[in-house]
Amino acid sequence: MKKIIELKYLTPLEFVAMYTRKNLERERAELQNYAQLTILEIIEMITENNTDGLINTFNRFAPEVGYEYCEEHNIFYEYEKCPFCQLGMRVD
Repeated sequence: MKKIIELKYLTPLEFVAMYTRKNLERERAELQNYAQLTILEIIEMITENNTDGLINTFNRFAPEVGYEYCEEHNIFYEYEKCPFCQLGMRVD
């Protein structure tokens, strides 16, 4: 019998892009405040693979909106622990 494991998570670009929606203006303002950058500047850093300067922002902001951030796997998740860490997986 095969078992299927579905891991739900967001990449940093997906996570930040979510806050460009009109109905999430308050959360977007909070994210921008933590980062001291505009949402477009944050997206630019992510697309340039320059997320080192955003790690503290992600760690502070994500729990406020119901997510956690895993630095090792560079993902946002809603589980108690990072799903990749729990399974001992490497993501390259």
